[in-house]
Formats: sequence, C-alpha cells, structure tokens
Amino acid sequence: MSQLKNVPAVDSGGRQLKNWILVSAATSLQYSFLEAGKIFESDHPGTKIAFNFSGSNQLANQIEQGAPVDIFASADMSLLKQLAGNNLTTENSVLAKNKLTVVVANNAKMKIEGLADLAKKGVRIIVADSQVPAGRYARQILQKADQAGSYGADYSLHVLGNIVSEELDLRMMAMKVAFGEADAGIIYVSDMAGEVRNKVRTIAIAEHLNVTATYGIAIVKSSAHPGIAKAFYDFLLSPEGQQILTKNGLLSAQTK
Repeated sequence: MSQLKNVPAVDSGGRQLKNWILVSAATSLQYSFLEAGKIFESDHPGTKIAFNFSGSNQLANQIEQGAPVDIFASADMSLLKQLAGNNLTTENSVLAKNKLTVVVANNAKMKIEGLADLAKKGVRIIVADSQVPAGRYARQILQKADQAGSYGADYSLHVLGNIVSEELDLRMMAMKVAFGEADAGIIYVSDMAGEVRNKVRTIAIAEHLNVTATYGIAIVKSSAHPGIAKAFYDFLLSPEGQQILTKNGLLSAQTK
C-alpha cells in the first residue's frame, strides 16, 4: 500500500480541515500548481489543496495501490488511460503541453553551444531516468537526431555515453547543473522557472527534433471530496487556470 495515508491539511491556525483534497502531480507542474492552489483556496474559503509532486509513473503506482488521491496530473497521457482502463478515474482531459530544452551551467567546464556539443568526449550530462516520461522523451530526441543525420553517426550513443546521472526529479536536475555537478541536462522548459533561472542558460532543441509532452489530468474515482476535486479540475482547465500554466512555461492544452 502507498505511504500517502494521513496527509495533513490544516489552515493557517493549525486546525484540521475537512474540506481538502490531495493532488498528485508531475514535478514539472509544481510552480504552476502551487500558484493555482493558492488562488483556488482564496476563492473557496475553508478549502485546502494538498500536493504530492513526483514522477508521473510513481504517482500512478501510488493510486493503483490505494493512495488517498483526489486528482492526478501526469506528464504522460498513457498513464491516465491506464488508470481509466482499471476503472480508477471518473473523467480525464488534456491539461497542458510542454517541450524539452537543454540546460547548461553558466560555468560549464566544456564549451556547449548546441546539441552537437553534447556528444563531445568528457561532457557531463544529466538526463531523467528512462522510467519517467521526461527520460523517454529525451531519448526520443536523440533517436530523432540519429534518424535525421543531424549530428553525425552514432550521435545518440556518444551522448548516452556522457551521462553521469539519471534522475527522477527534473527540478533537482536543473539545480545539479546550476551547481556544477554536470555540464548540461535535458529538462522541460517549465523547469526553468524559479530560482534556477539565473544560474543556467538554455539551448533550444530544433522543432523537428523536439518532443511535445502532453499532460493529462484526471479525477480519481475514490476521491473523498469529489465536489472539491471537480471544482479544482475545472479551474485548471479554465482560461484562468490555463493562463497560470502558460505563465510558468507550459503550453496550453489547445496547442498543436
């Protein structure tokens, strides 16, 4: 069983709240969801939104094991389909979209000006673990570069050979690059928000090589407060909610 059993939800005075929900969301949604949660709570006095941020696969597994989750937001739509197929959700929708980018330390020991430089011998690269969506997307980009012949033969093999760490938390990846634990990493554009923004620079990935990550959101069937869950679900999909997401580096659900 999941360890998410008695998640505390209290008001500013430390009193336990009855009207609260737990939202499990992909780490790359943290900045936008925390902002959206504050606005929603302000508009709904007495309501508390508690958050659990982690890799989408881990969050889906927690729900399958019975974690008391009300809303699930994933960086991989296939996980929502999986939960729906197991009759664990009541409804779901496309929430937003995202792109990947290369992040480079301002004080990188190696000169990195473009994607081709990731294949240089000695470049230290961090990528997401292949078990999480961002890790799969990063590897798809490398495969597409090989297929396009963009950076020479065996490009992906050279880049993969430079990997020094595979992570589950992309925000932590960005911080590790910022503090010199790696020269570069492949992260979501939305992970460039917050304190890391001024410590690194980015290299855009060409559109024909990049991958569009489609995020989904679902209401969990076992929700103890389905009314609140539905209200927050609708808020995130509303024009105001979508504006919060795009302000934090994501693309709207309608983006093609």
